[in-house]
Amino acid sequence: MNNNYGDIPEDVRAKPFLPTMQNWMWKIFKALGWEQMEKYIHVAEDCAYYFFEDRLNESISTAQAVYNGKITEHEKVLSYITAIPPLTIRSDLCQGTTKLIGGESLDVTWIPLSDFNQEVFMLLNTHLEDGIPVDWWIVNRDDELLDRRHMKLGYKIRDMPTRMRDFTKFGNKVKSVLMDIRNERTPQWNSSHYITAPVWTSYAVEEFMASSNFESIAGMYFGWATKDKYKLPDYCYTLHPWPSILNMMYMGGMEALIYKLSGLTTRSQFYIQPIEKRTMQHFHDNMPSAIDLMKESYAEGFPFPIQTIKLTMPNIKSKNAEIRFQKQYPKGKFIKMEDLNITFEDAVNGIFTNITHETDPSEKIDESRIISRGIGSKTSF
Repeated sequence: MNNNYGDIPEDVRAKPFLPTMQNWMWKIFKALGWEQMEKYIHVAEDCAYYFFEDRLNESISTAQAVYNGKITEHEKVLSYITAIPPLTIRSDLCQGTTKLIGGESLDVTWIPLSDFNQEVFMLLNTHLEDGIPVDWWIVNRDDELLDRRHMKLGYKIRDMPTRMRDFTKFGNKVKSVLMDIRNERTPQWNSSHYITAPVWTSYAVEEFMASSNFESIAGMYFGWATKDKYKLPDYCYTLHPWPSILNMMYMGGMEALIYKLSGLTTRSQFYIQPIEKRTMQHFHDNMPSAIDLMKESYAEGFPFPIQTIKLTMPNIKSKNAEIRFQKQYPKGKFIKMEDLNITFEDAVNGIFTNITHETDPSEKIDESRIISRGIGSKTSF
């Protein structure tokens, strides 16, 4: 099917950014067309609550199990780092890395915005103490909390991004409202550092569907680079304020970011990232064509870490949105499921390996590379 950028309606607010989402959202559009992509975004929105519920509960339960000594082989068990939600992390590194990025006491509120009208779609808040996630809450689009108004501007939370149309301005202005809510709900944390993080819903989906931890980190760079490097109207996501250590990593470029963040999260070991069972079942029931496309994508293989680190966009200076953000990986084979002797179902449950950025694509890859399967409390060795 020949689906072109021009087929996306002009009133879709996230349109300029969709071609940057090459790993998944752009594939859906090119393969299935705009109507099916629009359906996909709505199906993803419908399961967002329990997607995040599953991930946040797993993060907290894993952190507690490690702290209480119930998980002993920490270096083989993966979890999610809640300070930067798209990233998976070894459980033995979670506390230290989280404290390094966010400090001793931290609230992070991610604010997904509708791709269609730029209104606030939901709020996702996590609180961390001493690098450990201890509390979370989620507010959906129909919750009256989104009708809370900014004291000086008078805008409702849900409408603020449509009034400002600038991620940086919105992220800074909404913080005072969210801090008031935090202080009312949990006054014991009223002096904690607070970060707000506006994000396009489609970009959030793109990151959560990233097949590997290395691809996810690369996606983080592209989401930040849309404005500062690629001169698009805005960012795909921002943090307010940016943690200073992350800001330095980003300024060093994509390669440096991947090297450093992969080291901090998995000691640069390659992980095929899981997708929660309830989310998979939701798509099986409501949009099986997306699952079929995912199976095709996984069958093509996963880029080696070094291939992700060295990927380029040879047409980045082009004004043609169709080709501008096309990725080109270094030559060489990808990691195939048959090499690891795993099925698609195995892959979407999570596969942790000893493959690193030092592994050459010419090296033999087989099942002996697998360290563990699954994530958190569901890990098997």
